[in-house]
Amino acid sequence: MSFSFKYKSIRLLSGKSIFRPMIPLIIGEEKLNVFGILDSGSDITIIPKELAEVMEIEYGNENEVSGISGVPVKAKEGKIKIRFGKGREIYDFDVPILVPEREGLNLIIGRLGFFNQFKITFFEAERKIEFKKIV
Repeated sequence: MSFSFKYKSIRLLSGKSIFRPMIPLIIGEEKLNVFGILDSGSDITIIPKELAEVMEIEYGNENEVSGISGVPVKAKEGKIKIRFGKGREIYDFDVPILVPEREGLNLIIGRLGFFNQFKITFFEAERKIEFKKIV
């Protein structure tokens, strides 16, 4: 079976609206309902510092990481539980995370621990993402 989600509209600081592949998740032991941007170009899930503090996530080592800009940023390693799905298809699994020191970031769902759970198809023209659980 498969399920899908439509892209969500995000309003930028400039006032312009853009569509992003955002998916609903339940994260952590506190079971917080959040939306994350599904990012096939990101190796790991990024949890905003503000959200990590609210969730009281236990961190591991601190490392310097860099994104597409190549600018190094200090981030702490961790792991969270994710509940994801739609209707009767709900799945629970753990994903590794980084919590950057920089504030004001979005929740980004990266490949490690998430993408290997599903066959994921992006339908950009339709602004839709389809998921099929890998058995």
